[in-house]
Amino acid sequence: MKRNMSRRIVVLGLFTVAVTALCLLSGRAEEKFAEGKVYRHSLENGMMVLTVERHIAPFIYHQLTYNVGSRNERLGITGISHVVEHMMFKGTPKYKKGETSKKISDNAGIFNAFTSNDMTSYFEYLPTNKIELALDIESDRMQNCVFDPKEFDSEIQVILQERRMRTESSPQGVISEELNATAFLSHPNRDPIIGWPSDLKHVTRDEAFTYYKTYYTPNNAFLVLVGDFETAKMLETVKKYYGKISKGPAVPPMWAVEQYQRVRRSFTLYHNDFTAPMFRMAFHAPTYADSDAAALRLAGMILAEKSRDARLFKRLVEKEKLASSCGGGLPIGKDPGLFSISVSMTPDSNMQRAEDIVWEEIERMQKELVSDHELQKVKNRYTFTQVTEYTKNTDIGTRISRYETYFGWDFFAEFDKRIHNVGKEDVQRVMKKYFSKSGVTVAYGLPKDGTKKAKRVKPAAEDEEKEPLAEPHLEPESFYYMPPFDVTTMLSLAGESSDIDFPRPKPIAPLVKQMKLDNGITLYTVENHLVPALFVGGKIETGSMPEARQEGKPGLATVLADVMNRGGEAMTSEQFTERLAFVPFSFSTSGSYRSFSFQGYALTKDADEMMKTGWDVVTHPAFRDGDITTLKNRHMVSARDRFKKTGIAAFYYMFNRLFGNHVYSQVNSTEESIKAITKDDLKELHLKYFHPERATLVMMGDMTPDQMKSLANKYFGQWKNPAPAAEPQRIPPAPEFTGKEIKVFTENDYTECTINVGFAPSNNIDPQDREAVAVLNSILASSALTSRMGIELRDKQGLVYGIKSELWGPNDNIGYWKFNTKTSPKNAEKVIRGIFSEIRKLIKDGVTDEELRQAKQRQLGLLPLLVETPDDIASRVFELLNEKLPFDYFDKKADRIEAITKVDLVRIAKRYFTLDRFVIVVDGPLDEHALDHLTNEL
Repeated sequence: MKRNMSRRIVVLGLFTVAVTALCLLSGRAEEKFAEGKVYRHSLENGMMVLTVERHIAPFIYHQLTYNVGSRNERLGITGISHVVEHMMFKGTPKYKKGETSKKISDNAGIFNAFTSNDMTSYFEYLPTNKIELALDIESDRMQNCVFDPKEFDSEIQVILQERRMRTESSPQGVISEELNATAFLSHPNRDPIIGWPSDLKHVTRDEAFTYYKTYYTPNNAFLVLVGDFETAKMLETVKKYYGKISKGPAVPPMWAVEQYQRVRRSFTLYHNDFTAPMFRMAFHAPTYADSDAAALRLAGMILAEKSRDARLFKRLVEKEKLASSCGGGLPIGKDPGLFSISVSMTPDSNMQRAEDIVWEEIERMQKELVSDHELQKVKNRYTFTQVTEYTKNTDIGTRISRYETYFGWDFFAEFDKRIHNVGKEDVQRVMKKYFSKSGVTVAYGLPKDGTKKAKRVKPAAEDEEKEPLAEPHLEPESFYYMPPFDVTTMLSLAGESSDIDFPRPKPIAPLVKQMKLDNGITLYTVENHLVPALFVGGKIETGSMPEARQEGKPGLATVLADVMNRGGEAMTSEQFTERLAFVPFSFSTSGSYRSFSFQGYALTKDADEMMKTGWDVVTHPAFRDGDITTLKNRHMVSARDRFKKTGIAAFYYMFNRLFGNHVYSQVNSTEESIKAITKDDLKELHLKYFHPERATLVMMGDMTPDQMKSLANKYFGQWKNPAPAAEPQRIPPAPEFTGKEIKVFTENDYTECTINVGFAPSNNIDPQDREAVAVLNSILASSALTSRMGIELRDKQGLVYGIKSELWGPNDNIGYWKFNTKTSPKNAEKVIRGIFSEIRKLIKDGVTDEELRQAKQRQLGLLPLLVETPDDIASRVFELLNEKLPFDYFDKKADRIEAITKVDLVRIAKRYFTLDRFVIVVDGPLDEHALDHLTNEL
């Protein structure tokens, strides 16, 4: 639900840019700045400031961007921009190493930094009354970073580990890196943002420091501020911190032009993690600033968007069934880039035929004009995306920063105009201009040894960490100082705070209105009129479905949901896809062994059509033979290939050892279980479980509660099911796990080791303990920078880039605590020992009063961000419904946090960290017996 509910709504128009000069501010202190407008200001030292007042939450987003990235590097110092980004966290005379991270955490702030080809950004999101901390920290490290030699050497090791994780051990990472290096010959974009390993090992502290003093200056930077402030007062504060910094040296000009490509280039990667062949085609393309870019952007949507409506998807996936997925398009960036098309093949299909089809579709768009309808359809989708994508201050600030870096913020509105002025002839012209067989670079990814056998690992219930399709990113690639995260994740980070003066979150319960539809379905509404849009979400309570477990046909519920996503009886599958794409709106269902859910999203003017279509999907799915066959084949391939990846096989070995014969280990599909599914199975499952008595609806958006009820009643209120509603079956307790085991899964195609630690499962997990679990996790492990494990394993020893820690459980009050991290093979034992050492210290000595106070204050300070926007509130409502908790459960979260004691944390630690009962799996280039001796030593 968190992923699905992440739609963003642009609350206020951001297309107007007003220009002011900060040096003149004192002469017009009474000037009013309109909420929602972008205002541009300049400091006397050359630094630009862009501000947007938005008073939806008592927080301010601060993003400082330097106009420097990997495009400014040369061979010999590749990766130096990213190195400098890391080193700017390592201390100044005022803020010693680790203090900036701690200070921001202390004050309920979110922070990170990233480097891309074109920019380096540092961002903080802080309560309104704490924002000066961000200005103080960033203005200080703009001029006073020390680059301690010992810290430099340690941080290089962290970056090398990040490189092993992001690139070297990932076939998709290798493909992307090699594709850039092959397609670009005379432009710095050929080199990886993170740098070549030899350069990282060779670069010196003095080179990095000189680079810092050259590029990280006010005249090469701009600041974006979005949030709850009065612009005039904020500008005075900005001037106080940044205005006194001296202008830096003239920034060396960057000039590089990629030479015209005259010959086809290609390469092939063989890797054990490829379960089926794939290929990626790349064509040189202009930046968004080019007059051709708007037409090329729309051409990409018509040809290669990852959508059932795109031409390549229709041919390769739907019609020819040669591919399991495909996608691509025009990326955004400062310099000309690569228009990429990626295709993931089905096993045993003809890759040459698939590549030929790509060329056939390209040539068709070169020879024939696209239809008016097809062009208008992608324009509609483009507009829908722009209107619904951004609502949070962080999202808006990031978008402003990117456009300001690339082309200047005001170009955002200009590009929007260009999109709407594109004609059919423009699309044909750019297809002829940029797509040629002599100008393409093709990357092929093939399974090593042709037919790698799947490891015999029993399926399990935990969400599979699947590697995504090797498709190009249309957003710029970025390398972060620490792993990116969302607000929910950030709530588990620790920090100190001086005074309890943070804003409390707005309560949820009073915003939710409950009512009944004519057929008894409970409807919950959240009214909000910020934008003309409406969301609907529904949950079907099924309990544990025996038909979808091992005694039935695992995968049945998932196949049913996918069949429903082909549309209802009222229209054909093609008509259904067409309506969603043209109007446009979204509606989809999902299913598992324990429940079904659905959700839709549309502009208010299209809400009736969305609800009508969704009602048809939910209550009258079509069950077409062709759709069922197509989807079963895809699911069979997925089930067959699931454990061919060594990392996946290792993880599920651990999971299944811990849960034994529990339901969680009996619900994922196999090739045989999918093959056995019939149309009657699907229809019977739908009839049994899709019942109005088991349904709950949530609606949020631009209608009154009565209007929402009326619309819901028009469709879902008429839903009837003559069959009796099935009684939900409860998930049984997990069996007790005993013993200790460490197992290595040797994989020499990886350059790093992934370590998964799982402790014995627990039953009867109390929801009232969730806050104590989060506080404990924040102190122990959840932050790579501020937690005990993060400080010890990353900051002090440089062994890991990040660490994941959580008490996992799917809302059955059953779960287990797990850790995940990655390190070099030579450090695997040291990292495992480090994890257990920190756990033992905490159980033996407990936590300090200061640690407890810090972590509690951190949790309290970030609570408002969980209900920052209407989308957030709807997400919280849906989560509470899923977990069968009252709406005021969230409203009382602060009280539960404040009540946590040190005794609670030790109790939680002793319960979940079962040091005498655990399974550890390690995958990577390590001998299978290399860690056997650790089993009895931990």
